[in-house]
Amino acid sequence: MNRLGMTSLLLFTALSIAAHGDPPAEQPAKETEATPAPTQTSEPESAAPKLNTDEKFKFGIPDFSLPGLNQPGDVGLSPGDTPTAAVDEMYDIEVPRRGLFHFPAIEDPIDNLTKKLRSLQDKTGLRLNFAYTMLFQQGTGGPGDRTGAAGDIDFMSAWTLIGRGTENTGTLIFTGEYRFKIGEQTPSQLGGIMGVLTNTTSAFNGRGWVVRDAYWLQRLLDGKLRFLIGRADISDFIGGMRMQNANNSFFNRAFSGNAAVAYPAGHGPAAGLSIVPNDFFYVTAGIQNSYSTTTTIGLNTLDQGDFFYGAEVGITPNFESLGRGRYRIMGWYMDDRPELNIPSDEGISVMADQDIGDRVMAFARYGHSNGDVTNIKNMGQLGVGVRGLLGSEDDLTGLAGSIAEPATSGSRNEKVVEIFHRWQLTARSQFTVGAQLIVDPSNAPDDDALGVFSVRFRFDF
Repeated sequence: MNRLGMTSLLLFTALSIAAHGDPPAEQPAKETEATPAPTQTSEPESAAPKLNTDEKFKFGIPDFSLPGLNQPGDVGLSPGDTPTAAVDEMYDIEVPRRGLFHFPAIEDPIDNLTKKLRSLQDKTGLRLNFAYTMLFQQGTGGPGDRTGAAGDIDFMSAWTLIGRGTENTGTLIFTGEYRFKIGEQTPSQLGGIMGVLTNTTSAFNGRGWVVRDAYWLQRLLDGKLRFLIGRADISDFIGGMRMQNANNSFFNRAFSGNAAVAYPAGHGPAAGLSIVPNDFFYVTAGIQNSYSTTTTIGLNTLDQGDFFYGAEVGITPNFESLGRGRYRIMGWYMDDRPELNIPSDEGISVMADQDIGDRVMAFARYGHSNGDVTNIKNMGQLGVGVRGLLGSEDDLTGLAGSIAEPATSGSRNEKVVEIFHRWQLTARSQFTVGAQLIVDPSNAPDDDALGVFSVRFRFDF
């Protein structure tokens, strides 16, 4: 770890120990078959987004929820939000977890700090969250340095200024992020070095400080009509799937993003509209400046009139024998960008997420595009996540496979298989190890198979 990474960890630990207040209440014992079913509690008056107070969603239940209208987890633009959307990630942070270890000297001050933050939220509607994530990846075979490491610090806020305690809320979302390199290069650079079609991970680069999100999220008609406007990334709201987050799930961009869609390159001027008439059906549409990059404001290119357009129609049935599901189809179009000499592109994606009892979550996705921007003609994924496979209900194991057909003539179809296991170290920290097998890498014709090994640490509150 470089000096900046070590310094950030030391400073954060020092600030944590400096906090003071009453010790946290004892965590409840794990439920057994003899434990009576918990009763549902009411949502706190100032939830922004809603805190996870429903007992049946605590401990051992998948935190990648598939919510219906105004159900626990329905905190964003639509029930089809990707886990990387700001308020959805904040909701995930709030999910109570029990770790393998308990370190009172560090955890008690953080518990006291979070109590103060929740008290602030109850009084003002302002929700604040923090996360630090560090990733190390090592690739196999071939020339060049195939080691990458990076850190990611996130500051997230959601301030409900209208309609606190109702379903008709108006919330200001603002998030900032600092990404930094650890060592000689970042994990996001490995894909180009290894010659793969889908990168070995998403997000972990060295771009420094940025403002990610700055948008207004409004709900009307008891939450049945929602819209957002401001600075956002439209890929957070349409086209994703439940385990699509490199911070706590799969690493390879075949699964941690929708690589078959020519989304803008980052956050920028955007607007979205979602209609959720009932607990079964929704439709969401969005538009974003096609020149968007997270490192720029993007307003100076709005007069070019070039945009990304996308719309998604979904259903969220609840099967008595299985659990909640989410099935969607998305169409999209990206304008050509003369300023960058990039042509237009268009395509569709079909996605399915399904709970299988309380411990298993499955997903599938197919994407098709012209490939003029993405260089992906057809792409499909199939995967599963399992809770408690190694004993602890708050651990998560994932296994997924992908196949992608490149648009470039003569390139091979790239196949990716990824497996990971995430340990819940403490109530607010996770440790993940993962491995990827990349067969027939499309841009490395001399390699039949490549391997990538990943280690990730995350701390949040």
